[in-house]
Amino acid sequence: MASEPVVNWDFGAEEETPLIAHGGVHRDVPGPRPPSYPDFDTANTAVKFDGQGAYYSYDDPGHLSPFDFTNGDSITIEAWVNARDLKDGENLYIMGKGRTGNPEFAPDNQNWALRLRGVKGKACASFLFATPSKGSKSHWHRWTTADGFIPRTGWHHVAVTYEFGKPESVQGWIDGKQLPGNWDMGGPTTLAPVVDDDSVWIGSSLGGSASNSFRGYLDAVALHRVALDAETLKKRFHRVGEAPKPEAAPESMPKLGELPADRVTVTFHEGMPSHTQWLDFDEDYPAEIIRWETSEFLTPRLPLRYDSWGIRDSWNAPVLVRMAADVSLPEGKQTFLLRARGLSRMWVDGKLVAKTGALQGSPSGEEPITPVAEPPLPGHRIKQHRLHEETGTFQVPKNGTYRVVVETMAGGKKFRAEPGEFTVALLSPDGMQYHVLGPVGSPDAPLPLTDEAFNNALVRIESSLASLDDENRLDAAKSRQPFWEKRHRLAQEWAEENPGPSIPKSNTAANPIDAFIIRRIQEAKAAVQGTSPDEAKKFHSEVLPILRSECFRCHSEKDSGGLQLNSRDMAIAGGYSGPAIEPGHASASELMTRIRHEDADMRMPPTGKPLSFQQIKTLETWINDGAKWPELPLSVEESELAPIVGDAKFIRRAYLDTVGVIPTEEEVRVFLNDDSADKRAKLIDQLLADPRWADHWVSYWQDVLAENPTLINATLNASGPFRWFLHDSLRDDKSLDQMVTELMMMRGGADDGGSAGFAKAAQNDSPFAAKGHVVANAFLGIELQCARCHDSPYHSTTQEDLYSLAAMFARKPLSVPKSSSVPVAFFESQEREPLIEVTLKPGAAVQPQWPFSDVTGIQDNEALGPYLEDKKDSRERLTALVTAPENERFAEVTVNRIWRRLVGAGIVEPPHDWEGNKPSHPELLKWLARDFVVNGYSVKHTMRLIMNSDLYQREAIGDQQDIDPTRRLFNAPQRRRMTAEQIVDSFYGAAGKEIEVETLTLDPDGRRPASNRNNLGRVERAWMLASISNERDRPSLTLPRVSVIDDVMVAFGWSAERQIPRTDRETEPNVLQPAVIANGTMTVWLTRASHESPLADLAVEAKSPEQLVDSVFLRFLSRMPSDQERVLFANVLRKGFEQRLVPKDQVKEPGRLERLPQVTWSNHLRSEANTIQQEHAHRARVGPPADPRLQPEWREVYEDMVWSVVNLREFVWMP
Repeated sequence: MASEPVVNWDFGAEEETPLIAHGGVHRDVPGPRPPSYPDFDTANTAVKFDGQGAYYSYDDPGHLSPFDFTNGDSITIEAWVNARDLKDGENLYIMGKGRTGNPEFAPDNQNWALRLRGVKGKACASFLFATPSKGSKSHWHRWTTADGFIPRTGWHHVAVTYEFGKPESVQGWIDGKQLPGNWDMGGPTTLAPVVDDDSVWIGSSLGGSASNSFRGYLDAVALHRVALDAETLKKRFHRVGEAPKPEAAPESMPKLGELPADRVTVTFHEGMPSHTQWLDFDEDYPAEIIRWETSEFLTPRLPLRYDSWGIRDSWNAPVLVRMAADVSLPEGKQTFLLRARGLSRMWVDGKLVAKTGALQGSPSGEEPITPVAEPPLPGHRIKQHRLHEETGTFQVPKNGTYRVVVETMAGGKKFRAEPGEFTVALLSPDGMQYHVLGPVGSPDAPLPLTDEAFNNALVRIESSLASLDDENRLDAAKSRQPFWEKRHRLAQEWAEENPGPSIPKSNTAANPIDAFIIRRIQEAKAAVQGTSPDEAKKFHSEVLPILRSECFRCHSEKDSGGLQLNSRDMAIAGGYSGPAIEPGHASASELMTRIRHEDADMRMPPTGKPLSFQQIKTLETWINDGAKWPELPLSVEESELAPIVGDAKFIRRAYLDTVGVIPTEEEVRVFLNDDSADKRAKLIDQLLADPRWADHWVSYWQDVLAENPTLINATLNASGPFRWFLHDSLRDDKSLDQMVTELMMMRGGADDGGSAGFAKAAQNDSPFAAKGHVVANAFLGIELQCARCHDSPYHSTTQEDLYSLAAMFARKPLSVPKSSSVPVAFFESQEREPLIEVTLKPGAAVQPQWPFSDVTGIQDNEALGPYLEDKKDSRERLTALVTAPENERFAEVTVNRIWRRLVGAGIVEPPHDWEGNKPSHPELLKWLARDFVVNGYSVKHTMRLIMNSDLYQREAIGDQQDIDPTRRLFNAPQRRRMTAEQIVDSFYGAAGKEIEVETLTLDPDGRRPASNRNNLGRVERAWMLASISNERDRPSLTLPRVSVIDDVMVAFGWSAERQIPRTDRETEPNVLQPAVIANGTMTVWLTRASHESPLADLAVEAKSPEQLVDSVFLRFLSRMPSDQERVLFANVLRKGFEQRLVPKDQVKEPGRLERLPQVTWSNHLRSEANTIQQEHAHRARVGPPADPRLQPEWREVYEDMVWSVVNLREFVWMP
């Protein structure tokens, strides 16, 4: 029976029915071709799927389309397949309709699907559909052929035919042969399948689940609305000769042509078919993605992968890593040492001399503990845990240059793409020493395979790879430059058409900020002239507290009923019911009527107890007396400008506010001795250009944006580690509108540091609603936390507002999950009208639309077009609505955040919730925002402006944060404690040490995917730390040294888990803070004059006790000691100072601690794993050995002196 197919995708140059590609879909690869497949064209092409969620999608045309099948409809699905890898029980998705994971449709909505199912080593044809669910899996119905073909044996034709409602009609065909089969899930059924308008997908299902994704090649995928007859299906398959057998390609050394002299060339090729075997005879190496040149055969990590915008992306593993160079070898038998984590091989002059096996999967805890490896020779570096190590020999015929090529597989479908210390070493002629192999003509001395030399090389190599990463990232980011130049040009044009306030004229202020501040103070002084102090005191002590505690929560931050009561004018103006107060007439005032009302539903306040008799009497008297709202007189402390700080305080403050660490002793000395008039401005410019500026700001955005990665099982609202996207953006000095846009576009690798990690919110029934909350909170000053489950009781925002943002992120309508709705029973059980309201019904579809035009001033209309590249993309529209200059709220919220970070209190408080909270300096805020826009949304520009102001450089004696905005005059900055990150980083910096803790991973051997057990890398700054908690509370799953620093961080307000966005940390003093600085393990590490530490060197090299005291004060407090302090501490150190050094011939170097076996996720359930980690914890508590050059008695006095300085209050407070 012949039939025109509904569709036939042959993946030629252009499909009549276009498909949309997602993920690793590769077109124009060779398909079945003559002579083996004579029915195809000689240039026939197919498509390759990487098996990691790659797929094609095609939208269903609509109701009762040709793609919809129900009872009585016949179907044939057919395809040519070349499956590369299929394990028993796996299902590789060829094509189907439904079950895409689209939340608009029921989850189990498979209308039809053709898959390959692994059975006893063969790929069988499998047909799948679902009937309407009745609460059990019996609604799934799968039929699978009893036989199949062996994967990796070339092209095969598969087909199934079926008439829905007649289970006996099903037929399966492979290579022109009808095969028997059985209904192996759900059994046969006469019920009709689920029918809806979900999409058709080729290559995957379930939102792109890797476990359901096709690995290999597809061609000629077709769908028919008839059951093709046997004769037609027999003729579908025509192959000349036998099916090719799985056959590995010859292991021949790649021909690489001329290579650079004196360098090792390393190339990286992603998308290898398998991590367990090399290419088959009919496969080609993937194209080279990145090339790197280095000094020796040592590759400890892959370069970072970036997308076309320069945002971190994931490698398509397995990745082939190839090192190659021409090397000089002496005549004779040479022995090579090869170390690699995965499948590897090495050639010398075309001869295969060494191979290693493939990386094996993780047994999830029960793997035996691997003993510490033996070194290949005494004194040599041992191989890393689970690294393969093999030796091979090559007979060199004569002295000369020979080509060496070595390859390894990094990562796999379920492994992170990490090669370990991929190394080749050569044994010296005397057999006593291995050296890492280097290229001919290298100017560098051979690198010994010892810990010291190897570790030094790793630092150099990391610097080289980091430079390569920067180059690749910036090169990719150039593609965005024209777009952002256009955006900023449009923003400047808008700012010219909408100028901000004029700068006040001032004879004393050189900085615009100071001009605004001085004028505001003058206005405030004038406003309180003539005010009765007694009258003002009575109002603020008796009346205002009642209004604030009983009325403001509904009628200040939120204008419930259109009424605000946070000023006299607002109260008189009233709301929907008219004026709230009639000055002089309490009995005629609506406020008093509602307060006294006997009906609980009418009485105010709506919750809690009614006002007391005394409270009512106080308000009544106040209104009858005229409802005056006098300002309190200004005190000297509130209104007089604070003095400018000295140079020592300024340099410490400037360093902490820019690079997040205190200055070094030398930096302080140079600045204090500089007599130039503009040295402060120069220092500000220098610090804003320092790369460490990015390190300081990352931690702030981590809190504000709720970055919440985990090392173990994801907890509530766990995100990807988009910290790296933030750090890259800050280091590259991206404008803030660009950084926010790219964050919200959620690109790159979700688990690899891309902004796609922002999209993740584990265990959350509506992740995009969570992200809408974050964005509104961070950049619009709109608090939506309560709107998650109901309309906000104390704000004007609704649940629909939040889900409108979520729908814009999702690029489609979204429904409110039942789990995010207040049950109806809650309202039915209330005796009076509840404070909360639900205006959005559970399950109601919310359209992607902009809900904040009134608040932000920007409309979602055609005027937005110039800011967009894809006008139909609601997510991109959302980014423009948030960041375009017409949204004045974005710039104002941003400069207010910068201001608060530097001055200690915001112009608007709190920065994340502006509703009902007026700015203290509205004109200054508007001027700063316009200046921010005009200068390309540059955070550094605004910081430079603020830091050069007199306000920033005044003594920090202000108390501005928690007061009425009318009293927030900014005559002085707010007193601030250092952040947890600043304390840790500064403590390490002052001690002259690097942070030496465990790598942030519980899977150091890379045998788990990043989505399951990530590796957050080496900790260099405190912001890089993350939660290491585990719900199992097992010692084996701890990182003891990381825990030590975590404890300090937590004591000072840091949170290891950020489930919600946070502008403010806990800053109240607590008993842990002095305890952790005085007695904590980190303090032991950093105040000890440990072996070869900078503190020990300082003591050894000191010329006098006074000089040593000066150095310690400059290092830790950024100032010289007072005369009294110098005398006090110098006298303590003077005893024994001349005899403090141990004679050189008596100095005994501390011994090395015994190496302990590696604990990983793979072996953490073994009892020995707990013992090992407990020993690591013990060693951490003991701390580093003391420096043997110093006499113990004097050294301990010196350490006590350092400890005393560190424990001065000023160490943890901003000056």
